[in-house]
Amino acid sequence: MFLVENVSCDDVLILLSRQESQFFDFKRKDNFDKMSKTISAFANADGGELLIGIGDPSDLGERWLGYDTIEDANGHVTQLFALFENGAEYINVDFVSAQGRSGYVMRAVVQKTPYIVRAADNKTYRRQNAQDRQVSGSDLHQLELDKGVRSYEDQVTDVNIDELYDSEIYDYFKEAIVPHSGIDAFFKRERIVSERRVRVAGVLLFYDFPQSILAQSAIKVYRYKSISEEGTRNELAFDPITIEGPIYNLIRDSVSKTKEIIEQIPILKEGGFRAIKYPEEAIHEVVCNAVIHRDYSINDYVHVRIFDNRVEVESPGKLAGPVTVSNILNQRFARNKKIVRLINKFPSPPNKDVGEGLNTAARAMQDLNLGGPEIRETDASVIVVLKHEPLASREELILNYITENGSINNSIARRVCSVQSDSVIRKIFKKMMESDLIEKVPGTAARGTRYRSKN
Repeated sequence: MFLVENVSCDDVLILLSRQESQFFDFKRKDNFDKMSKTISAFANADGGELLIGIGDPSDLGERWLGYDTIEDANGHVTQLFALFENGAEYINVDFVSAQGRSGYVMRAVVQKTPYIVRAADNKTYRRQNAQDRQVSGSDLHQLELDKGVRSYEDQVTDVNIDELYDSEIYDYFKEAIVPHSGIDAFFKRERIVSERRVRVAGVLLFYDFPQSILAQSAIKVYRYKSISEEGTRNELAFDPITIEGPIYNLIRDSVSKTKEIIEQIPILKEGGFRAIKYPEEAIHEVVCNAVIHRDYSINDYVHVRIFDNRVEVESPGKLAGPVTVSNILNQRFARNKKIVRLINKFPSPPNKDVGEGLNTAARAMQDLNLGGPEIRETDASVIVVLKHEPLASREELILNYITENGSINNSIARRVCSVQSDSVIRKIFKKMMESDLIEKVPGTAARGTRYRSKN
């Protein structure tokens, strides 16, 4: 039995006024090929809702052209379910009836699938804005990478297996894990090599300098003295730091450097500056996830951006398989299955609790009342944001200037802090005076007001 929702005349008008979009479309019931293209497009993108039995917004006359009976739709229901490998797992169908209108409109709600869904014409489509765009060639290959159907970790490189044997990380792994007599058999069993040429997963895991082969596998760390939405070059505290090495070291070194930078920047509290306390496990889990689950076919780095009020970790590639922003804390899927499995064999593996990464980060943040991670997906990446209290970098700059020069005014403070607004600086001065850090220089006023250290 299918659920039937009865709606009012006003609800119908609202329904018919909806605009076709990335996640919504109308289709007539007399052309299964067209509706199957939209179903394929939704499943291969981020899901969506299709109303079948409603004409296009450009149609003249009555647009509500539903099935006479629900039974009349059975053939289409069966055909739609047949497009999916798992039947009804990623598609749900119900019906809508309306006051004053005859017939039933079928509503198909499609979820993002972990596999490619083809339309009735056996071609592949992907939703782009309000269009069902056919995907083929290199775009189809990229869709397979996005879905996790295939992984770039299996790509064969020009690195010969003999080059691994000179790597320190290989020796570390071999001594700790694999019996000496079984290392070649281990690599063959795990499909790390192909005719003595090393696959991407092997280079990333067991080669001391994978960035010489895969430059995009490095991590960039930035420090912006700002709370702006996007950091600018003028707000950089120093040139971006590039961290390289096999991913076992890469995760450890990146987490260590990020924590070091954060904890060098104090927070301005009542009564003065205080050192920030930040959960290392939260940084670790987010960076680890970004490294082991990223799409290595994309020519971009993992970016770690440290702002005055948050840390952002951006990982190349969209969420793979059935994972979405809304279910990421509960859904499990590994784009790079070899990397996830084999790095877990290292001593003290970075992904010790496999599948618990962001959940661990969320708990660590909540323990310090910092709130949970915020997760966003762009067209080509996933960004995880860890929020914290505003850091005192501008206050530090002001105090440093006063220490060296005796006093400071608003215009100088704007230059020192790379801030254009004098109102922003006035608020900082006010906060610093309330904290007994600075005071007005006697005899100065209005535009000539200067400030000095109170201590």
